[in-house]
Amino acid sequence: MLPPVKPVRYRLDQWLRNTVHYLTGLVTTREKEQPQPNLANEEIKKLLIVRATFRLGDSVIAIPAIFSFRKLFPNARIDFLGPPLVVELFKDLPLDNVFTITRSYPGSGLYYPMLLHQLRSTAYDVAADVSCSKSAMGAFLVGFSAARFRIGLRGKWDRWFNVRVNKASEINKYKILPRYLQSLGVECDFAAPLLVLSKPEQEAGRDKLHCLLNGAACRTIVGVFVGGRKSWAKRWPVRNFCELITSLKSRGLSVVVFIGPEERDLIGSLRATLDANIPIVFEPAVKKFVALVSNCHLFVTCDSGPMHLAYALGVPTVAIFLHPNFDRWAPPADLVRVVYEPAGCTPEEVLGICTEILAVRDHAA
Repeated sequence: MLPPVKPVRYRLDQWLRNTVHYLTGLVTTREKEQPQPNLANEEIKKLLIVRATFRLGDSVIAIPAIFSFRKLFPNARIDFLGPPLVVELFKDLPLDNVFTITRSYPGSGLYYPMLLHQLRSTAYDVAADVSCSKSAMGAFLVGFSAARFRIGLRGKWDRWFNVRVNKASEINKYKILPRYLQSLGVECDFAAPLLVLSKPEQEAGRDKLHCLLNGAACRTIVGVFVGGRKSWAKRWPVRNFCELITSLKSRGLSVVVFIGPEERDLIGSLRATLDANIPIVFEPAVKKFVALVSNCHLFVTCDSGPMHLAYALGVPTVAIFLHPNFDRWAPPADLVRVVYEPAGCTPEEVLGICTEILAVRDHAA
């Protein structure tokens, strides 16, 4: 399968970022680089973690940085700067404050100066971009935070950092972050679960699933997320999903279909094809969605934000990749089984893997 062609809006965004980089390069000086610190030996009272992207998966992958910094600096003020969804998603994590980025126009013209003023007035000791990639927005926010240590990856957007970390030899996102943090003297353990719900939240998710299944839930519930970034050709054909879901249902399993905002146009075709007793769920509240997924015994999804979310919850997952970039984006294999075929995997192949995983689960039980 050929790699996806980048959509026009993505290419336009790249052009805009490159233009902004060029213009800011004309009016700002490159920060003088400091020796890379061992943060474990520094007095750190205020720390800002930055993951300036709007994708769910990117935010989830950043969670270990929160726990790692909190473990090293138990009494420090630790803030997070990310997309609006993390306000709810991260509310039970060991953070003091959560700030958000926006892409609302033209309101962002006023929002970002106010945000930068708030960050600069806090006087952080450390501001760290934990994307472990060349992130223009992350670099800009870290640099203009005026923190004593402004940390990020060495590369195209590093002019605003005064601590530049060399790129690791690892390419998998789940392995890069620990290496990045360790180079700064911060030990990082990356293992699920990363998100833990309260007992009331878990029970609410369980009760909602049983209600959706009309009280007929069997001992095994399989969640199937039918999404994936269509613009990047990450979405498995809907007919394949329907065939898989029907096969799982025919084996006596309780199946719940999940869709996101980008998949609402699929509701009609899904409803016309699937058994009327199979619920199709669109849950816009991120924490309620998390609670539903946490009560699934198996989760099937394409390469998507919910794939990372299921791993963070410790839910066994079958991840369907349509492109050979799973070595970069797939979560660890202890919970996630990657399915990829150059010509495209079939519903039968995915069904076989689901059956195998569930058989191991039933045997262990």
